Amino acid sequence: MMKHPPCASQGRQKGASLIFAMITLVSMMLAAIALVRSVDSGSRILGNIGFQQDATAAAERATREATTWLTAANRDLTANSASGDGFFATAPVNLDVTGQLGSPATRTLVNWGNNNCGGSSAACLTPHNSGAVSTGNTAQYVIFRLCQSAGAIGTSNCAQPLTSSSGDPSHNGSCSGGGGNCAGTGSISGQYFRIVVRVTGSRDTTSFTETIVQY
Repeated sequence: MMKHPPCASQGRQKGASLIFAMITLVSMMLAAIALVRSVDSGSRILGNIGFQQDATAAAERATREATTWLTAANRDLTANSASGDGFFATAPVNLDVTGQLGSPATRTLVNWGNNNCGGSSAACLTPHNSGAVSTGNTAQYVIFRLCQSAGAIGTSNCAQPLTSSSGDPSHNGSCSGGGGNCAGTGSISGQYFRIVVRVTGSRDTTSFTETIVQY
């Protein structure tokens, strides 16, 4: 009996199977790489959130330090502090605490980076370096009295809280109702202060917090 040679189509089928196997292997490799990158990105995001939360907690401690300074006995709150405490008796109109606003010639910056506000021609204020933060974070703060001018608090130059007494309602601290109608008139009863804290931490984390207090 004569033996017939193997069919050529069988060889072609084996070659096609090898191609499909290679494609499957490459697809699995790409999927594995994508999974590893996804897990790595997720870990970085969670880590960044953790650093941000830590910076915010440090800002809370720096804010407490600032309020302690404000409430110290015999504290003169009618003039700027000349001893590097970061206190200012007036609130700048164009204050740019993050340095992201335009009009550099008319804004007021804070010298957070100790670099003369990057050489800007704008007014540059010096913050106070806080010592109340945890290891790995650096905190600075500035305190502004919400007044248009320095000196004793008056009915025309400072934000004031509402009371039941008579006063100038155009400078009260709060109103209720629509159309700009105030719930009552006000008189001088304490002062408002704005505390701005900047915290820098690991991985270039930066956190800004603002707190309004009344004393």
